[in-house]
Amino acid sequence: MKYLLSLVLILTFVTSSLSLAETTATDITVGKKIILQSKILNEDRPIRIYTPENIKDDEPLYVIYLLDGVEHFHTASGVIKSLIDYEQIPNAVLVGVDTTNRVRDYLPQVQGEPKTEFQTFVKNKWSDAGQTDKFLKFVSDELMPYINSHYSTNGYNTLIGHSNAGTLALYTLVNQPELFNNYIAISPNSWWSDEELKNNITKYSKNPKGNQALFISVASEGARFYTGVLNTLVNLEQQAPAQLEWEYKHYPSFTHMGTILPALSDSLIHLFSDLIFNVTDEHGRFADVSLITGYYQALSDKYGFKLKIPKDVYVEFAHSQQKFDNTAKAIITLKQFTTDYPNTTYAHMRLSQGYTANKQFKEAVTSMKHALELAKQNSRDPLLIDALKDMLNKAQDNL
Repeated sequence: MKYLLSLVLILTFVTSSLSLAETTATDITVGKKIILQSKILNEDRPIRIYTPENIKDDEPLYVIYLLDGVEHFHTASGVIKSLIDYEQIPNAVLVGVDTTNRVRDYLPQVQGEPKTEFQTFVKNKWSDAGQTDKFLKFVSDELMPYINSHYSTNGYNTLIGHSNAGTLALYTLVNQPELFNNYIAISPNSWWSDEELKNNITKYSKNPKGNQALFISVASEGARFYTGVLNTLVNLEQQAPAQLEWEYKHYPSFTHMGTILPALSDSLIHLFSDLIFNVTDEHGRFADVSLITGYYQALSDKYGFKLKIPKDVYVEFAHSQQKFDNTAKAIITLKQFTTDYPNTTYAHMRLSQGYTANKQFKEAVTSMKHALELAKQNSRDPLLIDALKDMLNKAQDNL
C-alpha cells in the first residue's frame, strides 16, 4: 500500500511538472499537393508529389505514378522513402493521382454486349464508365509533361494500380505499352472475359514496343480476383513476348486493402533489382572495378540515360576484394568511388580505410582529412564529425 501511494505521488509530481513545461509543435509535411487544370478531362485534377530529401536539383529522377493517390499516397511515400534510404531503389519522385471517378477512368469500355457478370453490372450502373483512353491521354499529354518540366526526370516511368486501377495498369500495358517501363497491378479487378483477355495479350505480343516489366499480385479476395489473375498468368505464359519480364506473387494472408503495403515493397524491389549489382565472392576473388562500371554502362545504354553506381555497390565490391587479400584492387575500386562521389564524406572515409588495409598510411591520413573537411563543409552531425576526428587520430598514429 505504501508502495502504491508513493507511486501515485511520484506520477502526480511528474505529471504536474510536465504540464508546466513549454512545448512547441510544428506540422510534419509529406510531399505537396497541386491542382492540375486538365482540358482533356475538363476538370481540376489534384496531384500529390513526393521527392526524396537531399537530392540535387539536376539529379535525374525515376518517376513512379500512383493511382488512387488519396488512399495510398502516404503508404507509398513511406515505402519509397525507406527503399531509397537503404538503396533498394534509386532516387525517384512519387506522383499520386487523386481519383475523381474510378469506373470512368479505370475500367475499359465494354466492347459490344457485356461478356461477364461484372461488365453487365458496370454497364447498367454507370453510364459514363469506360473512358480509359481519355484518362490515359490526360496522363501522357498533360500530367507527364508537367512532371518532366518541373523535375529533372530521366524518362523511366513506373505505374502502380490497385483493384480497378490495377485493371487500368493491365489495359495500358496491352494498349499503350510504351507509356511506362514498369507496370504494377496489385489485385486487379477481373474485367475481361477469358476470350477478351487472350485477344488483348495476343495484340500486345504481336506489336510489343520497348522493354516492359510487369509485377502482378493477388491477395485473399476470393474466386473472381484469383481466377482473373490466374487467367492472365496463363495467357502471359503462353503468349508474352520475350522482352516482357513479369513476376507474380500471391498474398494469401492479406486482405484486398492490406496487400498494398507488402505488394508495394516487393514489386518495387523486384522491378528495380537490376539496378543493384549483386556482389559475390567470385567477384572479389577475380574481378576488378571494370566489372561494375561495365555493368552500369550496359544498363545506361539499355535505358538511354546515365546510371550512377550505388554507393553500397562500391563498398561491398571493395570489401569482397579485401576479403581475398586483393587490397590493391580494392583501392582502385574505392578511388573510383570517390571519383563518382567527390563530395561524399563516406567515399573518402572508405578510401582511407582501404589505404590502411594496404598499409599506405600516409595516403590514409590524407583521405581521412578530406573526409573530415567534407563533413564540416556539409554541416554533418557533430557525432559523425567527432567519430571522423577519432579515425583521423588513429590513422596518424600509424605513421
